Amino acid sequence: MESKNKKVENFIQIGELAKKTKVTPRTIKHYEEKGLLKPFKKTQGGFRLYQNDKVKLVERIRQLKKAGFSLREVKEMEEIDGIVEGNIFKKVDGNELDKMIKFLQSQLIKTEERLNETIKVKRGLEKVIKFLKKRKRT
Repeated sequence: MESKNKKVENFIQIGELAKKTKVTPRTIKHYEEKGLLKPFKKTQGGFRLYQNDKVKLVERIRQLKKAGFSLREVKEMEEIDGIVEGNIFKKVDGNELDKMIKFLQSQLIKTEERLNETIKVKRGLEKVIKFLKKRKRT
């Protein structure tokens, strides 16, 4: 009986995954619907069980979403990342690799554009704060 409990401890339920990653259980389910995340299994009671490494995946999804990427883009990046991590290049032809490279290059350009816009906003905020601090002193 102890070994069964030990096995269950290697998994976390949706509420715990949501809490650890600072998202709602509904968000976790949405990621599942979009094909970004799959529970390892469901209990007889219907509870979703996730492997602990899914915490990093959900955090990465959150980070990419926060950076402005769509879930479709996130899914494509995760699929490419899976090919790289799994070292399954033998199954991917040169054409497919070219598509991956082109896609990732376009994502890099988008990221740089967003970063530049964020820097502009930051500078604007700094100017307003500086102006307000000067007004406060007079």
